[in-house]
Amino acid sequence: MKTLHLLPVVVATALAVASAQAPQPGRTPQRDTPAQGQDTPPPPAGSMSGRVIAADNGRPVKRARVFVTANELPGGRGTLTNDDGTFEITDLPAGRYTLTVSMSGFVSLSYGQRRPLQAGTPLQLGEGQQIRGIEFRLPRGSVIAGHVFDDTGDPMPGIIVRVLRYQYQQGDRRLIAAGTGTTDDQGAFRVWGLNPGEYYVDAQQRTQGGGPFGGGGFGRGPAGPAGGRGGGRGGPTGPGAIVGAAPVVTPSSDDETQKAFAPTYYPGVTTVAEARPITVGLSETSLPVDFSLQLVHISRVSGTVLEPDGSVAWGGNVTLVADQATVGRGGGFGINYGSRISWDGTFEVTNVPPGRYTLEARGPNDDDEPKFATQPVVVGGSVDVDDVSVLLQPGGAITGTLNFPIGANDLPNLTQVRVSAPSLGPSAGNVAQGRVDVNGQFTITGIEPGDHLIRPNGQLRSWRLASVTVNGRDVTDVPIALRASERVSNVVITFTDKTTEIDGTLTQTNGTPVTEYTVLAFSTDPSFWQPQSRHIATARPDQTGKYRIRGLPAGSYYMATVDPTEQGEWFEPSYLDEHRNGAARITIADGDVKTQDFRIREQ
Repeated sequence: MKTLHLLPVVVATALAVASAQAPQPGRTPQRDTPAQGQDTPPPPAGSMSGRVIAADNGRPVKRARVFVTANELPGGRGTLTNDDGTFEITDLPAGRYTLTVSMSGFVSLSYGQRRPLQAGTPLQLGEGQQIRGIEFRLPRGSVIAGHVFDDTGDPMPGIIVRVLRYQYQQGDRRLIAAGTGTTDDQGAFRVWGLNPGEYYVDAQQRTQGGGPFGGGGFGRGPAGPAGGRGGGRGGPTGPGAIVGAAPVVTPSSDDETQKAFAPTYYPGVTTVAEARPITVGLSETSLPVDFSLQLVHISRVSGTVLEPDGSVAWGGNVTLVADQATVGRGGGFGINYGSRISWDGTFEVTNVPPGRYTLEARGPNDDDEPKFATQPVVVGGSVDVDDVSVLLQPGGAITGTLNFPIGANDLPNLTQVRVSAPSLGPSAGNVAQGRVDVNGQFTITGIEPGDHLIRPNGQLRSWRLASVTVNGRDVTDVPIALRASERVSNVVITFTDKTTEIDGTLTQTNGTPVTEYTVLAFSTDPSFWQPQSRHIATARPDQTGKYRIRGLPAGSYYMATVDPTEQGEWFEPSYLDEHRNGAARITIADGDVKTQDFRIREQ
């Protein structure tokens, strides 16, 4: 894949001006109410200020959104630029901040960001420090434009067009929607506000009725053109958008033969694996992306969904998920088809193109115990697949307790802690989670069958995960293969307040801070080179060249400075294998604080 860099002259941000007020000594935060008569600490007095201008003409960008986040500032804080493009965010506590700017029609940027989908440079703010003179030069977004035609070359109005790109999510590389548009009466579309990079484009007709499911209520008749107007940039959309192709009846000697315009990828194919990528540069408009929708034989998939006791299900939905071989590398955004389950347990998914699918059924959403079922389905030509019988099964359950060291102080409010079971499978359904009671007991119900990790989250203060065991067996980093209706008990989640830390600096040989690289720490044990691994961590150095990595499990690690093309590609085993040669090695135990400095040779 071709790598596109944001031009440094365009996105470079000015170095923050030194503090106008000398940093004040830090103060250890007090968790208890100050004693009567004791002075209340003064409110935070730090600030950041600067301006935002357009990269192409240097004009101020007014009403751009500027936002800062830090662990010391829950929820973050934002402001809008003035008419002259200036901004100021005040009353900031000392901390390590991420500063981002966004504006419709422009590329969103973080301070110090040099490439799309790359983290920026953190800004370390001292107590009472005022960082001034920050400048953002926002590039205008790139544009992908073209036309969509039917099989005879006539323009297709009202067609939904999506611009997709591969991106890492939870360690997996997935195809994610970066923008959407709708064709006009001439079949033209224009999707704007894009980062430079490599994209795939697909087009599909609107489903009749406008609902999210493509079955059930959609009959087998001719469909008229849907109206609509062109769209701009859309927010990221997760995998599993459920749509269906509107049917178009064609004359045939066989009355049962039907065809429909299938969702089609540029340059006119029906699978991502065959699609051709489109590359756009910074603030660039693509060459015309013109292609025709593919007219294919369609089929109906219908049947009945049954409850575990054999009675008919009275609600829920059925989804046909395209096989990974059809979706292509990384999966993520294949076109799915679906139908609601009727009151009598029947379902009908219409307008399904040929292909291999997994039928996923889920019972009524208001069930106390969600029920699931999966079944492979092969659709070929115009032959309908009828009389499919699907038997729902209750989801799995996990029960256990939280374990803290005996005599530990400053325990978190256990009722604010949640325990979840994130899936390691390709589906992106809701993550099942359970509440923790005052005694530290928890239960997670309605877990879809498949491989799951067990993870605590919520207000844990200074506590971090030490281990997860099931009947004494360590499963902290080993997924549990959960079957339908299976109950896993005797889970113990142990916490520690001994946090590991690796810090250091990145400098040139003459001592000048280096901020352009990412520090990567990853286990020397390749079995931990997997998505969502706790044994892989990264950090960007701040404006002074200092970095910090906290919370790695005890163990032996490689450490290297890298310049990743995309955020998250370090979860790829091949990427890690490439960078272990020449990497430093460091071993940490619980509670260790170690230093690893890096000297970067001048290029």
